[in-house]
Amino acid sequence: LGDVYKRQELDGIYDRMVHVRDRMAKKMGYKNYVELGYHRMGRIDYDQDKVKTFRENVLNDIVPVVSRLRTENAKRLGIDDYKLYDNDVIIPGGDPVPAGGKAEIFAAAREMYHAMGEETGKFIDMMIDNDAFDVDSRKNKWGGGYCTEFPKYKQPFILANFNGTAGDVDVMTHEAGHALNAYLIADNRFALEIGCGGMETAETHSMSMEFFAWPYMDKFFGEDAAKYRFAHALDALSFIPYGTMVDHFQHIVYEKPEMTPAERHAVWKGLLGVYMPWMQLGSEIPFYGDGEGWQRQLHIYVNPFYYIDYCLAQTVALQFWARIQKDKDDAWKHYMAYTRQGGSRVFTELLKNADLDSPFEESCLRGVCEEAKAWLDSYDLTGIA
Repeated sequence: LGDVYKRQELDGIYDRMVHVRDRMAKKMGYKNYVELGYHRMGRIDYDQDKVKTFRENVLNDIVPVVSRLRTENAKRLGIDDYKLYDNDVIIPGGDPVPAGGKAEIFAAAREMYHAMGEETGKFIDMMIDNDAFDVDSRKNKWGGGYCTEFPKYKQPFILANFNGTAGDVDVMTHEAGHALNAYLIADNRFALEIGCGGMETAETHSMSMEFFAWPYMDKFFGEDAAKYRFAHALDALSFIPYGTMVDHFQHIVYEKPEMTPAERHAVWKGLLGVYMPWMQLGSEIPFYGDGEGWQRQLHIYVNPFYYIDYCLAQTVALQFWARIQKDKDDAWKHYMAYTRQGGSRVFTELLKNADLDSPFEESCLRGVCEEAKAWLDSYDLTGIA
C-alpha cells in the first residue's frame, strides 16, 4: 500500500510540474513548454526538428543492432526470456570490480593521466595534491557524483560516493573528463560567462574520456579489464536508445500537458516497446510492468529536456572511440582540439572545428553504430562468457 501511495504521490508532483511549466511557457508567448525548454537549455544551433531526425535515425540504425547484440549476449548468459531485470546484466557473475580501493584507484589515475601527456599529468597532480575530491560515502552526503569548479581559484572539484564498484573508476574517467575541461579553459575569457558550452558539449568531454582511458584499464581492474571494456562498449551503445526514449517521452508529455498520469504511463510503456524491443516488461514488478519506470529518472522531474544531450555526446564519444582503434594519438589530438574551445562556439561548430561529424548527420550515427557492432561481434569473449 505504501508503494502505491508513493507512486501516486510522484504522479501528483509531476502532474503539477507539467501544468506549471505549460502555463509559464504560454504566458511568455510560447506554443508550449517544449519551445521554452529548448531555450532554457541554451540550444541555439539545433532545434526540435533536428532532434526528431536524430530520434528517427536511432530507431532505424541503433535499435535493431542493440536488440540483436543484447539478445545474443542474453543467450551467452543462459537467459531465454529477457526481462527488465536482466537488462543490466552483461557479464556472467556480475560486473567487474576494481582491483583495489580508494588509494589504488587514485594511484592508477595519476599514472594514467601522466601517461596520456604532460598537460594531463599536471592536471591530475593538481587535483590530487589539492585534495579536490570528496569520494568517501557517508551518512547524509549528497548522492551520486558530479564535477563543479571554483572559477576564482581555477580549481575543479569532484564529488562522488565510492562503493567498491566499477562506478568508482568511472569517477576518474567521466567526472575527471569534466574537470580536465574546466582546467583547460580556466583562462578562457568566455568561460565565466558561458562555461564549456551546452550540456551536450560538456557530456562529450566526459563520455569521450571514458574511452580514452581504455588502454589503462588494466591498472584499475587487473585481469577484469577485458570484461570492463566489453561491458562498457555494449552499455554505451545500448544507452542511446534509452536516453532517446527519455527525451521522446518528454516531448509527448509537454505537447499534451492535459494527459492524465495513467495516459503518461501508457506512453512510456509504448515507447519501451519501440526503443527497447529486446526486453519484456512482464508483470513480476508492477511498477515497471505498468509503465511507471520513468519516475526513477530524476532528470524528468528536475531538469526537463536535459537528456538527449547524453545521447548526442555518446554519439560523439563513440566517434572518438572508433578513431582510437585506428590511431590513438590522432584521436587524442582531435579530442583536445574539441575541449580546448570551451564555450567559444556552439556545439555543431565545436565539432566542425575539431574535424568531427555532427550527430545530426545520418551518416555519423550509422557509422559509429557499424564500428561498434563490428568490434563487439569480433571481440574475444574467452574468459568472459
